[in-house]
Amino acid sequence: MQRVSFILQIDERDREAYIERHRNVDPELLQAFGEVGIRTYSIFIDGGRLFAYMEVEDFEQAMQTLSTHPANIRWQQFMADLLIKHEDGNIVHEISEAFHYSRDTK
Repeated sequence: MQRVSFILQIDERDREAYIERHRNVDPELLQAFGEVGIRTYSIFIDGGRLFAYMEVEDFEQAMQTLSTHPANIRWQQFMADLLIKHEDGNIVHEISEAFHYSRDTK
């Protein structure tokens, strides 16, 4: 299981719109998350900066599969007006893990 975290950016003025849109995520998209091996997915918000955390079987494969899934395509189009590209031109900026603790780790 991979633990993956990434940063997204929105304009702070769009904070409430971003939160509101996530109150009713398409059930078909949520089902697709499970089908591609996503076990958990959280997004935390601080002003206009979004910190996402995901536990997934294979991140690259999951993202590749989701990139062509109709529910994900619709969602990405729905969210495109809020998300700001990073300096490298990407919307998602993956960040590395500096520390992890799990009570279940042996």
